[in-house]
Amino acid sequence: MNQLGPAAGSRAVSGRLSPVPILQTATGFWASQALLTAVDLKIFTILFGGPKTAAEVAAEAGADPSAIESLLDANCALGFLHRSGERYRNDEVSSAYLVEGSPGSYVDLVRFMREPLFGIWQSLRDTVRSGQPSVPADQADQVEIALARGFHNGTYALMTRVAEILDIEFSSLDRILDLGSHTGAGALCLARRYPTFHATIIDKPVFQTAAEEFIRGMKLEERVRFESGDPDQGRPGADFDLVLLSHSLARRSRASIPGVLTAIRSSLKTGGRILVTEFLLEDSKAEPREAALFRLNVVATYGPTYAGALTRTELTKLLQEAGFSGVDMVGLPMFGVTAITASKG
Repeated sequence: MNQLGPAAGSRAVSGRLSPVPILQTATGFWASQALLTAVDLKIFTILFGGPKTAAEVAAEAGADPSAIESLLDANCALGFLHRSGERYRNDEVSSAYLVEGSPGSYVDLVRFMREPLFGIWQSLRDTVRSGQPSVPADQADQVEIALARGFHNGTYALMTRVAEILDIEFSSLDRILDLGSHTGAGALCLARRYPTFHATIIDKPVFQTAAEEFIRGMKLEERVRFESGDPDQGRPGADFDLVLLSHSLARRSRASIPGVLTAIRSSLKTGGRILVTEFLLEDSKAEPREAALFRLNVVATYGPTYAGALTRTELTKLLQEAGFSGVDMVGLPMFGVTAITASKG
């Protein structure tokens, strides 16, 4: 039996401990860099038109033919490409998500992972020692803008899935308030899905250009608008039907979260609902795996004063203490993300 294969665990068949899990984790950046480099060189866009040889890909990418063959074969090993003889072609998932300019493309997200996020993670040791974030305060907004653009399509896709699950609840709503999501991906998704929806996005002025770019791109200017303001303050007394809070609490201090939830409750009409989508942990704080790692990502980027990933139990309690009722969790099979809904009684 090949103990270096993907099924190898911490114990070999003989019962002896195996270092394979350590090696797989320590060399994990090999795989990520193979993908990120292929995206940077537009390999998947080049192959979108059909199969090509390594020499043909190298010519279009302006790269060394021998090196490009190694890169192509590595992406075959990862499942993003397939090789038949001397020719390479995209896997279906690569054509769907890794082609420049295609609807729903994750290219911007993958590029954000390389720059600036990979560099931020390289400073994790210093951040853990000092308790200070690696991103200087005067650069934080620019990192947030890059993050918002990179994650826009992913957040949009996530809300599409939530809308499919909660269709009956959404269909009777009209006025949406989207707080602190930067680009308003969730609000745009629901406004596109439901022609009666009108949405207001509130966030800091620095995100207005990006948000309005996405609004115009979807031709939703008449029903979705951006307002500069403090998203943590909500819009008290505005009687919204639904407030969206997408991956926002992780970027707040734990001490500030009760105030944020209270402001949201005061922005809703009686019977209105809040929808939170976040990386939420089980009580063990080690599952789901993606949420545990996201918590560390928040530390690396913003420092340990921010909440990072809350547990589902913690968020449920915080919502109840803020006066919400009917707290319900919606499990999403999308990278460890959980959706939680609650009502203003």
